[in-house]
Amino acid sequence: MAEKIFARLSVKVQTTFRRKIHAQIFDDAEISSGELLTLTFDALKALDEFFLRVAPQVASAAIFLPMFLICAAVTDLLTAAILLVTLPVAPLLLWLIGKATAERNARAWTELQRLNGDFREILSAIATLKMFNRLKAGAAKIRTASEKSSAATLDVLKLAFVSSFALELMTTLSIALVAVTLGLRLISGGVEFQAALFLLLMAPEFFLPVRKFGVAFHVMISARSSLDRLRKTINNSPDPRFLVPSPLLMPPTITLDAVSFTYPKKFSPTLRNVSMTFAAGKVTALIGESGAGKSTLLKLLAGLLKPTAGEIFWNELPTSRMEKSSRLSKISYAPQAPHLFDAPLTENFTIFGQLDDARLKKFLSALNLSTLDLAAAQKLSRGQLQRLGVIRALLKDAPIILLDEPTAGLDAVTESKVLSLIKSCSPLKTIVIATHRAAVIEFADTTATLACQ
Repeated sequence: MAEKIFARLSVKVQTTFRRKIHAQIFDDAEISSGELLTLTFDALKALDEFFLRVAPQVASAAIFLPMFLICAAVTDLLTAAILLVTLPVAPLLLWLIGKATAERNARAWTELQRLNGDFREILSAIATLKMFNRLKAGAAKIRTASEKSSAATLDVLKLAFVSSFALELMTTLSIALVAVTLGLRLISGGVEFQAALFLLLMAPEFFLPVRKFGVAFHVMISARSSLDRLRKTINNSPDPRFLVPSPLLMPPTITLDAVSFTYPKKFSPTLRNVSMTFAAGKVTALIGESGAGKSTLLKLLAGLLKPTAGEIFWNELPTSRMEKSSRLSKISYAPQAPHLFDAPLTENFTIFGQLDDARLKKFLSALNLSTLDLAAAQKLSRGQLQRLGVIRALLKDAPIILLDEPTAGLDAVTESKVLSLIKSCSPLKTIVIATHRAAVIEFADTTATLACQ
C-alpha cells in the first residue's frame, strides 16, 4: 500500500515538473539542448528513484524507530539510552559524507549534461559529418565525453559505497555495544534473561531502517541535486515586478535598435547591429542573400530567441520588459518547415485554439486543400506543409504575423493564392515575410533589406 502511494506521488511530481519544463522551453530560448535532455530524463529519473527507494525508508524510520525506543524504554532504560545515544551517530556520519558527495555529484551532473549536449549536436549533424567523412571524429568526441561522465559517476559511487560501509560499521558496533552491555548485566544479575533476549533480538531490527537508508543515501544526494537544478531552471524567469503591462496600440510598429545575435558555441555573430523598422498595419518583405540571417531575425521577432545585444521595440515599449505570455499571444509565426503533429489535421490547423470551422474550410478551399481528410492524421507534401503553416498562422488572428519563405517551391498559381489569402487577412496586422521570391516582393507594401555580416 505504501509503495503504491509513493509511486502515485512520484508520477504526480514528475508530471508537474515536466509541464513546467515544457513551458520553460518557450519562456527561455537560451536553455541548451544538453541541459534540457538532462533535466527531462536524468533529473526526473532521480526524483522517481527518491520516491521509490528513499521516501519509503524515511517513512519507515519515522514510524518504527519511536516504537522500538518506547518498547526498549519499557523493558530496560539503560539499553534504550544506549540506542538513543548511538542512533544520531549514523545520520551525522552521512551528513559529513554528503558534503563531499555533493561536490562530486555536481561534477557528474556537468559531465552528463555535456555528454547529452555533444550527443544531441552530433546526432543532428550526422548527415553533414558523413558528407565530409568526419564520423570518426564525432564518435571520438562522444567517446571522450562518455568516459569523463563515467569517471565522474564512478567517483560518486565510490563515496556511496564508503558511506554504506561506514554506516554498516557504525550500526554493527552499536549492536555489539548493546549485546556486550546486556551480557555483562545478565551475568551480574542486573537484567532478566527474557528482557535481555528480547532487547538483543530487537537491536538489529532497530537499526535496520537506518541501514536501508544508507543503501539509498546516494540516491537521495542525486535527487537533491536534481531538485535544486530543476528549481533553478524553472524559477529562472523575469521578476514580474519589472515587467511592463502589455496593453498597447495594435498592430504595433516594430523597431530593431542595434540588435545583434550570436548562437551558442559560435564565435561570429549571425546578426550584428541591425536597425530597421517594420511599419504598423503593413506587409513588409524581408529580403537579403541566403545566410544573411532572415530566419534568425524572424525568430528574434517571434520571441523564440533573445538578442545578445540591442533591443526590439513595439511602438515605444521594449519587448524585453513585456510579459512573455502576453507578448507571444500577439505573435503568429510560421517557419520554413512547419511541424506536423501526429494528430488529426483539424488539430494541426487549429493548434492555437478552437476556431470557426467555416473559416478553416474557407482557407482550405482558397489554397486547394479542401480534399484533405481533416479527421485523420496523414503525411503532407512539402507544398501542403507550407500552406498548412500559413493557414495555422492566419487562423491565430494575431496582430503580428511572421512568415518565413511561405511560398518557396510553390508554383506561380499556388503562390498567387497564398498571397491573396494573406492579403485578405492583412488589414490591421503587421506582417513580415522573409522571402527571395519576386512575386512576394512585388506584393508587399514595403521591403526591408538585411545585409550579410
